[in-house]
Amino acid sequence: MPRTYRALGVLIVALVGLWGCSRAPSADSGSEKLKAVEAKVTRLEDDFRAASSARDQLAKKLLAAEEHRTALLKQVEALARDGKAKDDLIQTRTTERDQVTGQLKSLKDGLKELLAKAEGDTKPDGSSAAPVIPVANASPEAPK
Repeated sequence: MPRTYRALGVLIVALVGLWGCSRAPSADSGSEKLKAVEAKVTRLEDDFRAASSARDQLAKKLLAAEEHRTALLKQVEALARDGKAKDDLIQTRTTERDQVTGQLKSLKDGLKELLAKAEGDTKPDGSSAAPVIPVANASPEAPK
């Protein structure tokens, strides 16, 4: 008996399997799934187009920003060169000013010395104390 039960069980399983495979899928459930998948694909395509469009716009903005950055870097370099040239000019002018100030100070000191010397050569009565040059080289004349 166990063999017959086993054979009968295999036969029932095989019949149920054939019956399930031979049934056609229901039209309603298949078309609903297909419509849902098509709607999802359509939505994904729209999202892809929007993302692609946004990517293209951002690429254009990035290119414009890079060009603007390059132009600004050139301006910065030009301003740096101008600033260095002006710093060099300021340094040169400062050196020249210091030299002229030194010359002016030397001139003032020289004038003060000359003025002090000139004031020291004057007598209190206002007459000048000019040095008297002796005339010893001349031969004395005999009185007549």
